[in-house]
Amino acid sequence: MKRKSKSQKVYDYIESRIISGEIEPGERLPSEAELGRMLNVSRVSVRAGIEKLAAIGLVRKKKGGGTYVRQPESENYLSVFTPTLLHNTDYLELMEIRRALDSLGVQLCAENVSESGVRKLRKILDRMEHAKDEDEFFELDKRFHLLISKYSENRFLYNIHLIIWDVLQKRLRDKYDTVTGKDRVDEHHQILEAITHKDADLARVYTVRHLEKIIDTFKCEYNEAYQKALAEEKAKNDT
Repeated sequence: MKRKSKSQKVYDYIESRIISGEIEPGERLPSEAELGRMLNVSRVSVRAGIEKLAAIGLVRKKKGGGTYVRQPESENYLSVFTPTLLHNTDYLELMEIRRALDSLGVQLCAENVSESGVRKLRKILDRMEHAKDEDEFFELDKRFHLLISKYSENRFLYNIHLIIWDVLQKRLRDKYDTVTGKDRVDEHHQILEAITHKDADLARVYTVRHLEKIIDTFKCEYNEAYQKALAEEKAKNDT
């Protein structure tokens, strides 16, 4: 098992106490020196762990005034706490969640989207076809699926999708790039055509099919890489 870094030890310690309620929103964290003594790590490691927590919005630092647990507002409560709960989620787990939630989102979108909303989705697809690089494609793909979720008219579902894409972008982007690209644009067109015709059932079928293809491709790629690594290790041991 891979040994946990000292900064990750700090991260996990603070995170677990925030989630359990031992340290409440608005409360100040112990000082860097105190945390260092408690966890037997250097202040550098403490600072690095806190920076990770600040990066996902779980804590905030005040100039000359210490570090505090963020006080979430009602509409962004999930966006503050859920990313840290998902920080160890792997790509397949995330895509399985997407398969379930995107299916619901696109069904509701087909029932509720306006003509203006359809036009916005179509403009995004037009840009996806001419995306210059992987970064631009990712942003357009993200915008397309988040708009579908937004047009579902279910704010809770939309907030969850924001979190999923945030985790995907910040932690699993390399996996995304291996299995998603311009060859998937046609699948997006199928989804949009079903939405345009208010066919919720067909939109759901196309969405599930789209995500299952990505999941199957990743499993194939992962399995090939895994088998190659095993073969290389065996050859190394045989020499």
